[in-house]
Formats: sequence, structure tokens, C-alpha cells
Amino acid sequence: MDLHVSPQRIIGVLILCLGVAYGAVLLVLAARQKAAFRADAGTLPQLAAIETGVYFCATLGISDYLMNTLLLRWKRLVEDRKLPGTLVTCGLTPSAVIAFALLQVDNPVALSTLLPCAAGIVLGSATGARIVSGMDGARIRRILFIALIGALIALIVRIVVARGAAGTATALTLPQLAFAVAVSFFWGAVNMIGVPGKPAGSAMFLLLGMSPIATLTMILVMGSIGPMGGGISIIKSGRYHQKPACAAVVFGSLGAILGVLFAISISATLLNILLVAVMLIAIVSLRR
Repeated sequence: MDLHVSPQRIIGVLILCLGVAYGAVLLVLAARQKAAFRADAGTLPQLAAIETGVYFCATLGISDYLMNTLLLRWKRLVEDRKLPGTLVTCGLTPSAVIAFALLQVDNPVALSTLLPCAAGIVLGSATGARIVSGMDGARIRRILFIALIGALIALIVRIVVARGAAGTATALTLPQLAFAVAVSFFWGAVNMIGVPGKPAGSAMFLLLGMSPIATLTMILVMGSIGPMGGGISIIKSGRYHQKPACAAVVFGSLGAILGVLFAISISATLLNILLVAVMLIAIVSLRR
């Protein structure tokens, strides 16, 4: 077993500790607020199955925000006004598990690129959490509908870019980094409304010339760190459903662990088809 300690591995441990701490807070609050927990729609076995599947698939690169938006709204397990907060709280712990596992293996991402972008998304998330607290369900649904169309376009751009010559960069130049940090701030802000940022983020880093593995590392790590920036505000506001959040802490993390252990890989073509299909279904569901 390789016991070499690298900065990436230390960051992975810190992310995991934060994710576990958030999960503990969510479970303690649910235990103290039993009436609110019981009032949430759905049963624990039903939500356990959903969150296990969502975060197992998340290890393949499929957006957990997209899958949870689709499944929770389809089963009428979430109110629109609480959807963004539920998506964020569901992802706090299992996404940290995925990022931790990814950062324990050697990867080519330079910390000089990863850390500033991570800081940008955290600051954006903290800002976005305050903005979304004043929105009603109808407005959130409209914004999500428009943003998902934008994310679908970004996904198509990513697919086109990925078909060309792959980049090899593991770090960005200073002008590129300034642009990426600004975009990361915006990504963090809209993420708090429930907008999946992985398609647009992937397209950006690939267009900037980063290698596919470096891009994947950036996206998954930033996708776990980002919600933590706004998580405190959302938990304090109470604008989330406790039952799916707690199911994700336990069973979503289990799904993430299983996904990492089995290390199932699917072809890029099949993954893109699944992503487009899920995104289209989610867009249609938001028009209901």
C-alpha cells in the first residue's frame, strides 16, 4: 500500500472530514426535529434506494443534481422552493467521499490551478445561498428550466470539444486561471439554485486545454467543495427536506463507496447519451 503523503491527499482528507461533519450536523438536526423529519414525503427505504443509486452513478460522472432533481420531483418527494437546498444538503457527504477517493490516487492537477478555482466556487456558493433564500418555488423552477437548457448546450459543446484533440495541460496560465476563477464563482452561485455545473465546467476546462483526467479531477473536487460554501446558510434557513438529506448522508455515501470500490467504467459515448437523456427528461419535468 502506498503511504506517500501528498498535498492532494491531505486536501482529500480535509474535504472528507468536512463532509462527515456536515453529515453529522444533518443527522443531529433530524433527530432533534422529529416532527419535521416525519412530515417529509416518502419512506426511508424508498429514499435510501434513490440516494444509493444517485451517488453510485455520480462516480461515473453523471450529475447528482440532475438525477436527484428528476427522481425527487418525479416521486413528488420535494417542494420546488426546497429543491435547491435539498440538492445541496444531499450532496455534502457523498460528494466528499468521491472527492476523497479521487485525491488518494496520483493525478496530474496542479494545486496552483485547483486551489484558486476551489476558492472561487466556495465564495460563489456562499453568495448564491443567500440569494436563493429569498426565492419562491415558481421562480426557482423557471430559473432551473432556463439554466438546464444552458447546461445542455454546454454539455453538447463539451462533447464536440472532447471529440477533437485532447488537451494535455495540468495547470492554467495566469490569464486562463483568472477567467476560470471568475467562472467558478458564477458556477458556485447558480449551483445553490440547483443548477448542475459539471457540464459547463467540463467544457470550460477542456476548452482551456486541460487534459481529460485533470478536467475530471477538477470537476469532481470542485463539485464537492462548492456546496460546502453555502451549506451553512441553507441548513440555518431550514429550506431543505431532512428525510432525503439524511438518506443521502448514509445511503448516498454507501453508493459512492460502492461506486469507487467497483470502479465501473462506461464508454464516453454511452455516458454522454445518458447525460443528455437525463438532462432532457429533467427539463421536461420542470415544465409540468
